[in-house]
Amino acid sequence: MKLATRYAIFVLAALLVAAGITFFSAPSGAQDNDWQIMRAEYGTRNQHNDVTEIVKDLVGRGGVNGRVAVNNQTMGGDPVVGAEKHLRIWARNRRNEEREFDYKEGGFIEAAMYVVPRDRDEWNDRPAYGDRERDRDRDFYNGLHIIRAYYGWHGNTVNVTDLLRSRIRDSQVSFVVTNRDLGGDPAVGADKILVVIYRYQGREAAAIVREGNTLTIP
Repeated sequence: MKLATRYAIFVLAALLVAAGITFFSAPSGAQDNDWQIMRAEYGTRNQHNDVTEIVKDLVGRGGVNGRVAVNNQTMGGDPVVGAEKHLRIWARNRRNEEREFDYKEGGFIEAAMYVVPRDRDEWNDRPAYGDRERDRDRDFYNGLHIIRAYYGWHGNTVNVTDLLRSRIRDSQVSFVVTNRDLGGDPAVGADKILVVIYRYQGREAAAIVREGNTLTIP
């Protein structure tokens, strides 16, 4: 075989190998860009609510058709009435790079671009497939269901999901948010909030209520 021919074959083989490596490495590189949510705020720069747990829960569940709507209902209320609000998400990827994502009110979050660790207990929230008690299934999806609830302030929060579920009466829940009614004070001296992610008539939404105010759903 002539030297020129051998050289051409060698170059072609090298190009194919390089192309193969590039092609099969692409998914791994894409995975490095999966973002894990660190913090989320909804409102304006000067006045906003911490909606980290709300966003994590809604994104982690995949939203509706893969998207989570950004509005006052899904973000738990209107922190600045009449103002143009934004959802700001601070996230970190596998390369330890940090980035801020900005979503205008009325927009959507693409759930697939974020990675949210799933809580095993979450899978127990749904009734078993093929449950013969069809009335139970219908109530689960059409009535009120508390998906997740947290009470506290910043890092000092407690999970009060079961407690809120026990308060549901006729697909409604209403009570004044106090330490006594929520099992204690997780952040002594702080102005605490109750964050509730819930499903009502097949639609998921969220509510944020400050200590001393009344939670009413729906």
